[in-house]
Amino acid sequence: MSDKNEKVNPLLQIDTGFRSYLNAYTRSYQNHMIDGSLDYAFESDFAVRQKIMSLGGSAKLFKAVNTQDIAAEAKHLFMKCDQVGPLKYPEIYDKAKKCAERLELIVPIVFIREDMDRPLAYSISNDLIEPCIVLTKQLLDFCSDDELMLLIGCECGRVQNNHCTFNMAYTYLNVNNEVFRPNEKFFSQTIGSQLYSALVQWVKYADVTANRAGMMCLDKPGQYLNIMCGLYKKGYVDFYGRSQRGIDFDELCKLSAQIHESTSRNLSISAELSALERSLLASNEFLYCKTLYSWRQDVKDIEGHAESGQICDVRTSVIVGNGGQK
Repeated sequence: MSDKNEKVNPLLQIDTGFRSYLNAYTRSYQNHMIDGSLDYAFESDFAVRQKIMSLGGSAKLFKAVNTQDIAAEAKHLFMKCDQVGPLKYPEIYDKAKKCAERLELIVPIVFIREDMDRPLAYSISNDLIEPCIVLTKQLLDFCSDDELMLLIGCECGRVQNNHCTFNMAYTYLNVNNEVFRPNEKFFSQTIGSQLYSALVQWVKYADVTANRAGMMCLDKPGQYLNIMCGLYKKGYVDFYGRSQRGIDFDELCKLSAQIHESTSRNLSISAELSALERSLLASNEFLYCKTLYSWRQDVKDIEGHAESGQICDVRTSVIVGNGGQK
């Protein structure tokens, strides 16, 4: 029988390489990577994390966080908490799945935690533990569907941008009494002032990145500011222990419009604004960025001529309060 007449096994034509499998499984977002960071991430977030890792004392702190704190937290979650799935908490699973699709990442494990008496969302992950998002049972009762969607999207963004280890390290700082407290803590040494200050500084920039991710996950990204203000007005206290019941959506909405109408050179922010208000205004600037619409091509640019990611980051730096410096 000639070679031409031989039947060829069609299975042999399938690419079984690991890279092909990985790209298919993760819906690889390589097209959105710039210099090792995702294009929607606030550049100061990545820069300050690099700085933190070079500071004295950081190696021991992060080793304890990675090998002990996160492992202990994961053990508690898998043993004591309900895991979300298509049959258990299906509405939460659908939200996590939609957020993961919009951010092009694997759907993280989602746990519902009933042993905490506050509405809270946070995430954990390291090299050995699959990304997990934790929602307290109180949060489900506290939030509307849009608020839950936004918070889950923000946590997906933290997972995607490797914030989890830094967040757990932040719990060792005595910033305020409402900061999330893990069940067990293993690091007992004093944290130096430089490392302390850098972690506090980083939180401002990490917030912007996470909020951008949350905005990208919303059906209507333009509702971001309204949803976040609504959360804080109801008394929401976030992972970092921050709250502001008196936050005024109408006032922030006016300020955001005024800020956007100002050129980058003439942009100035009132010193009377709280750090939380600055964070919300800085995050809302992403609504005018081309990067948002490159991820969400189903959403129409609200003005038809969005700004570049670089210009958005410069303006965001001024709003959040670092004067454009990394």
